[in-house]
Amino acid sequence: MLKLLLALSIGAFFVSPLQAGEIQPVIKACQPGAKHCERWTAEFPTALQLALKGNHAAQQTVAFCLSSGCHDAVVIDRVASCSWHLVIANSGASTVLDASNLRNTCRPMTSAQKDEARANARELVRKIYNRDPAATDQM
Repeated sequence: MLKLLLALSIGAFFVSPLQAGEIQPVIKACQPGAKHCERWTAEFPTALQLALKGNHAAQQTVAFCLSSGCHDAVVIDRVASCSWHLVIANSGASTVLDASNLRNTCRPMTSAQKDEARANARELVRKIYNRDPAATDQM
């Protein structure tokens, strides 16, 4: 029994953490009759799939929902939202509004949160565009 407990305690140090870029947005349950929430609950998973395929408008939707909650349909995750804004900045289709959204979302975060967002974005850019992100991130 002691060997088992020792093995389990040592094994806890070797459990791999969630990989950067594996942002798992959480869809919330809507209140009855909350039509806007129900709409976003239905549409967000599709937007996320399209965003992961490089669709610029879908990436904007995902970033927006992660920062606003989209009528309480998605759990707000500012780090994930910032990550998606960094992906958009690296998409080649970024607009002035996208740059403004990136600054407004990412600048208020702590250094640790920004580092996490950069790491997530780096993995997402590699996954989506099969390349490294640009050196500057406009934060």
